[in-house]
Amino acid sequence: MTIITVFGAGSIGCYLGGRARQGGARVRLIGRPRYRDAIAGHGLRLSRSGEAPVTLSDVEFATDPSALSGSDIVALCVKSQDTEEAARTIAAQAPDAWVVSFQNGVSNLPILREHVAKVSGAVVPFNVTAPEPGLFHQGTDGALVIGPDAPDELVGPLRKAGVSVEVTDAVEGHLWAKLLVNLNNALNALWGGSLRDGLVQRGYRRVLTAMIREGLRVAEAEGIDVATFNGRSPRALLKLMDKPDWLYRFLMDRIAKIDRTARSSMLDDLELGRANELEYLQGEIVRRAERTGLDVPVNRAVMAATQAAFSQKKSPRLNGAMMQARFL
Repeated sequence: MTIITVFGAGSIGCYLGGRARQGGARVRLIGRPRYRDAIAGHGLRLSRSGEAPVTLSDVEFATDPSALSGSDIVALCVKSQDTEEAARTIAAQAPDAWVVSFQNGVSNLPILREHVAKVSGAVVPFNVTAPEPGLFHQGTDGALVIGPDAPDELVGPLRKAGVSVEVTDAVEGHLWAKLLVNLNNALNALWGGSLRDGLVQRGYRRVLTAMIREGLRVAEAEGIDVATFNGRSPRALLKLMDKPDWLYRFLMDRIAKIDRTARSSMLDDLELGRANELEYLQGEIVRRAERTGLDVPVNRAVMAATQAAFSQKKSPRLNGAMMQARFL
């Protein structure tokens, strides 16, 4: 039987791995001891809005990367700053495995291809949180976007478990769309509350809109065709975010369907004292802007403020009005 190993099994990895196992696949998880212990004590529980939770028992969970040995497919979910090390580890432990990157950012695939022969890109459009030990909750909607060469042994079980999967030959454009949306992660860390409660503030949305517009200019300068995110173009998202608060709230509840408990992994990283992915989000926009001679002051300022928050190990709790006054 095909062995699927989730390398970097945090919230997203445990959720995707759990859904694949629910769909009949043999799945191993490799992650931190705290996730292993939580799942050992409570089972691996998966939930999403409107559905009863699913509980999986007897989950294979390891903390040592040597558990990659024998893997046929590796679902890579490590943070972008760990991609180089992960690629070397996979090449040493499972050189023939097919690697599918479910990571944020647009620079991971070239790094992986330097070390591994078979690599596919994928985009996770939805948010996953761990509100209780062993419980992984999908807080927003969306279909996984995955390259056309991804193994059926992974795609099939995910679909069987009810995960929507869209296969495309334009993964790079979708990765860029996700990058632009993920610029919100830093704002969520600076806000310190739920995604929904941040986004319903117009000042918050205006700062996010400014960062996305800067990112679009960088993508255009590099000749990148940015795809849609959850079926909507970045420019359509910008129009939505420009609505008055009352109208945005009304439309968000019907279109975006953001769970009231959803929050970014960057806020989790801040509160848990972990490293962040800023260099692969705002940092990506800033570096590419410098190469193309563009100025991206809002991305640069938000990045600096978020780095300062991580240095101080706490969110400054900026509301939308404070963000607008500080960054625009």
